[in-house]
Amino acid sequence: MKRLLHIIGCLVLFMQLAMGQQQSISGYVKNKENGPITNASVFLVTEPSKGLIKSAVTDENGQYKIVGFPKGNFRIEVTAVGYTKSESAPFNAETSSIVIPEIVMNASTQEIAAVSVVGELPQIKHSDGKLVMNVENSSISAGNNALEVLKRAPGVDVDKDDNISLMGQQGVNVTIDGRQTYMTGEQLAAFLKNTDGGQIKSIELSTTRSAKDDAEGSAGVINIVMKKNRLEGFNGSFVASGAKGEMYKGNTSLSVNYKKNNSTFFSNYSFNNNNYVEDIRITRLIPGNSASTYFDQVSRFNNEEKGHNYKLGFEQKTSDRNTFMIQFNGANSKEYQLTPGTTYMSLPNTSPDSIMVADNNNDEKFYRYSINMNNEFLIDSTGKKLTTDFDYSMFNTSSMLNYAYSTYFPDMSLVRDPEFERSGFGVDIKILATKVDYTQSLGKGKMETGAKYSNVRSDNDVLFQNLVGSNWENNTARSNTFNYTEQILAGYVDYSTNIKKWGLKAGLRGEYTISDGHSPTQNKRVKRDYFDMFPSASISYNAHENHVLSISYARKVSRPNYRNLNPFEYYIDKRTFNKGNPYLNPQYNDAFSLNYSLFKRYNIAIGNDYTKGAMVESMGQDTVLKTTWVTRENLGTQNTTYMNLSIPVRVGKVWSMFNNITGIYMHFKGPVAGYYINQGSAFVQGNINNNFRFNKQVSAELSMRFNTPFIYNMYKIQARWGTDIGLTYNLKDERTTLKMAVTDIFHTNHNNVFTNFTEFNSKIYQYRDAQNFRLTLTYRFGNLKQSIRRVNDSSEEKERAL
Repeated sequence: MKRLLHIIGCLVLFMQLAMGQQQSISGYVKNKENGPITNASVFLVTEPSKGLIKSAVTDENGQYKIVGFPKGNFRIEVTAVGYTKSESAPFNAETSSIVIPEIVMNASTQEIAAVSVVGELPQIKHSDGKLVMNVENSSISAGNNALEVLKRAPGVDVDKDDNISLMGQQGVNVTIDGRQTYMTGEQLAAFLKNTDGGQIKSIELSTTRSAKDDAEGSAGVINIVMKKNRLEGFNGSFVASGAKGEMYKGNTSLSVNYKKNNSTFFSNYSFNNNNYVEDIRITRLIPGNSASTYFDQVSRFNNEEKGHNYKLGFEQKTSDRNTFMIQFNGANSKEYQLTPGTTYMSLPNTSPDSIMVADNNNDEKFYRYSINMNNEFLIDSTGKKLTTDFDYSMFNTSSMLNYAYSTYFPDMSLVRDPEFERSGFGVDIKILATKVDYTQSLGKGKMETGAKYSNVRSDNDVLFQNLVGSNWENNTARSNTFNYTEQILAGYVDYSTNIKKWGLKAGLRGEYTISDGHSPTQNKRVKRDYFDMFPSASISYNAHENHVLSISYARKVSRPNYRNLNPFEYYIDKRTFNKGNPYLNPQYNDAFSLNYSLFKRYNIAIGNDYTKGAMVESMGQDTVLKTTWVTRENLGTQNTTYMNLSIPVRVGKVWSMFNNITGIYMHFKGPVAGYYINQGSAFVQGNINNNFRFNKQVSAELSMRFNTPFIYNMYKIQARWGTDIGLTYNLKDERTTLKMAVTDIFHTNHNNVFTNFTEFNSKIYQYRDAQNFRLTLTYRFGNLKQSIRRVNDSSEEKERAL
């Protein structure tokens, strides 16, 4: 304890010393007519390596001031829209106050090439408490779908069943441009697989929330930000991508946009042909009354996915204070899956006494249609704003599964006649959501308030049949209909203010939920009617512009997946299936986090999430029929503590690196699978992104990520790591870009899960065709330049291109 206090004391002393050294660098930026240039971007860079140390913006007099920096050799660089880049002479910063000679900037042409900024944004950065990964110019992400892009985000993990976790926790709310998808599990995975990754601008990761945000997402929020057109006139892009793993795959997309004065039209179409194989081996030992039975199952999934995505939208600035937008999104996909498999059955440590050969296939169709309308009205110049939003979405999944089983003796003679079964199921989801938000200044701060209503209906039908003789007969024990409705009415109020160096924000959100899950087939009905309050608060202290400390608290919720509530049994094969739980309750999470930002570059976040009624995966076994099933149930508690370090490093002019390291400890406690669990583990997640910009035309990426082994509930997740490399070449026409990437170079990105908990003993080895070579061509057409209307030197920066 004394040692810990000593370390803390040293850290405090270090911060005081750092803040006490108020060195400053100041100067003026002017044009050739000796007029001040306002809002120019000023950068303090090392000499000669040009590593960025600090930045500032000039005021109305063209003056800038930079405080708090180490000793060394530096140079000042200045950029401003409408001017060529300028810089000072090198200087040595040894004194406490340095005045730089006046920097004069030369006017450039009145057009800025849109492609000139490609690759300038840092790939990963911190912004407004969020970790932001920019992917629009990434050579590794090019040509992939949204789920594959998401797998590469820091702190994100996607397991063998495509469940998404953030900072080690499941229960993530995935949004698109800030709007809920209202999907989890397989529906969310299918949606992301059919979302063109080439249309993604960035991915925002956040473990905190304000009262304005939906309470859904106990682990946090992953927001996928799509690209938006900001250029005048007609423009667009065409993308063609092809890849080779064990199977060939490819995709194409076409974007067409038109912007004229206050009107913007945007559209996109993409086609995705994703073929891959997946190798799975499952071993398990099921106890019996007299002896245990050992199963060794080997399967090879062959998947063919074809999907169409399209978007059409229109934005109109109807007045100086009002903007209206409407857009339509659609997706259609087909997936065919062939799953041959062989299961060897025996007593432990003996030769197989029977062999089951399965020849299963699945033909699935998925579609999604949605329409969104948004209107933003600036009531007056004091900051009053009214925003309204309307969403309506339809999702449908239909599938036909065919099962064929043949069981043999070791000499390959039949134990019984071959068995044939088939199952058809359909999932139909309709979602209506509307909300209104109001913002205004109040006192010395800002108040935000609003309301939201959502209505979700999910209809699930499953028909299971057995082939008896030459006729298909319904199996009523396995057939089921399940209908689920959920209505949520929410209201919130948020207030934020600044008092000197302190920033304060507090809010309260209330959500009234009505849900009804009904299975007429099994005569089961679960109705719920409840009201929850979700407080949130944060305090920040700007001790110095280079030292910002904040602490926050938020209460969050994760509601069950609609499919997880359905009591139907979803069969993988004759002896393995998933089973829903209509009595599954929401889980509630109290999240605390401490965030410290140093020099606006380095960030450390420490957090603790305490979850009550955690929804976890559980197992069951039938020792007579020798079957195994997976379900979900509410555990007592899950406690997660984490520390996240974000460390950007600049190595010379060419090489920049972003290191994100997360240490996590998770502990599970409560009844599960008929037993009591009380265990946890510590593990580390790492994401290292290297960017090499050799010149304007050539750049490269090297991405490395890893997970050390850890325990999740009753499962032991094995270590996993992967390495990807990419190369980008921009042709001299400034319209064409070639990107090449190789993913999972060393064939190490395996998903292996072991269970050794009481009577449950199984091992799952899985690899999904992650090693691929991909080549992507992008061609931009139409107007690629943003005009700058120059009125006078003092106002032109207000019209900088976005």
